[in-house]
Amino acid sequence: MGEYLKDQKMSIESMANLVKSQVSQSGIEKWDIYLLNGQINSLFLRKSKRKIKVETELKDSRHNLSYVLRLFQDKPDNKMACGIVSLNSTSTNEIQNAIKKAKSILKINSGPKYELVSPGMKYPSIKTIDKDVWEDPEGFLAEKGKELKQQLREIIPATTTFGKFRVYKKQKMLLNYLGFSKIKKSTNFYYEFSFKSEDKGRMAEYWPAGWFKTVEQLKFDELIPEWISLAKDALRAKKPSSNKSIDVIFPPRLVRIAFLETIGYSATGRALYEKTSHLKEGDQIAVDNFTVIDDGLKEDLLNSSEWDSEGCPKKSTTIIDKGIMKNFIYDQKFAQLSGRISTGNAQRKPSHGGNIDIEINNLIVEPGSISLKDLVGNSKNAMYVNKFSWLHPNPITGEFGATIDNAYLIENGNLTQPIKGGILSGNVYEMIKNISGISKETRIVMNSKVPFIKFKNLRLIAN
Repeated sequence: MGEYLKDQKMSIESMANLVKSQVSQSGIEKWDIYLLNGQINSLFLRKSKRKIKVETELKDSRHNLSYVLRLFQDKPDNKMACGIVSLNSTSTNEIQNAIKKAKSILKINSGPKYELVSPGMKYPSIKTIDKDVWEDPEGFLAEKGKELKQQLREIIPATTTFGKFRVYKKQKMLLNYLGFSKIKKSTNFYYEFSFKSEDKGRMAEYWPAGWFKTVEQLKFDELIPEWISLAKDALRAKKPSSNKSIDVIFPPRLVRIAFLETIGYSATGRALYEKTSHLKEGDQIAVDNFTVIDDGLKEDLLNSSEWDSEGCPKKSTTIIDKGIMKNFIYDQKFAQLSGRISTGNAQRKPSHGGNIDIEINNLIVEPGSISLKDLVGNSKNAMYVNKFSWLHPNPITGEFGATIDNAYLIENGNLTQPIKGGILSGNVYEMIKNISGISKETRIVMNSKVPFIKFKNLRLIAN
């Protein structure tokens, strides 16, 4: 066998069979193997004086086949040990060394016992790949490069100094000792750009980055002018004055971050089981026009697929219904510990060591009845924040303080002075009780489809 994955033609099924054969020699009865086969094709754009140079990276060297192996061992008092290792080697020696490491972890590890997923479950059928992109990512990139080059050449009054666009093809496979074995595929896209605006010796920059799920979402002809406008307006930005109680409109991108890091934590079965959740079933926790849904089957959202990282079917779960906390989301372990059924929300990231987390698959916030224009128009003295330097609310308390990177004052119903600097602080769990408006417009942002939301009584501190 090869030492590492230099042979890029090895299939995910062949790798699974290889690892399975090595595990069968270990004497461990309970196990599962989670494999990720990924290919990345990239396109880079760089500005050189007045010309835009397109450089493409279309190499199979961006291919990676890795896997996570979990070994389990039952212990007294309804306990179970779990040893986890991750690697990307085809060497039988490397695999055996990894198995020895996992077995050594079993001696010092212990947690609540639970069962793995058995075969025979029913799964939904959804579209997770673009067929043309899957079959010819290089051809797709070549066409997209021509489009981007033309669109970036025409931009005024800003310039782009850097651009990156990537196509991801992924296969994921899960198998376990009970005979469960399934494979799923996905395609998605990553973008990153830098837009610079200059005037009279002053310079401002706007740097958007994110993910798209479908080809139809690649509307750079609409997005680039918006990003350029933000770079231009940043030249006029001023520091804000302090305000102990200001209304603030969050766009979908910030709504996503704020809710995933707070509601997305407190709504998990783990937080409930460990008594760290801020939420309680049946409680009125938000305004009565606020509804939050986790939907793992929306084909146009980033984290949609037929099954989660443990093999459980994904589904749609209403978490908050008209302001009332309705349902928690579960993986296999915490569902069994709580006497519930998995909601298909197990997430396993090889980059995090292969450990299972419970996460919202796709965040849906139901739209309101007011237009964004009126949401701004009925604001006498408020702020629209487009971007923070960072936003990471405390998942347990909900509290945050974030430096404003790009915002606008709203005065008498109009967006006026661009703002940069100052710290906006609040508490997300209190903010959802103080929503004064939800737009009827929504936007898809990676694994979310959410509206613009206006929150009352946040604190703005000038720095």
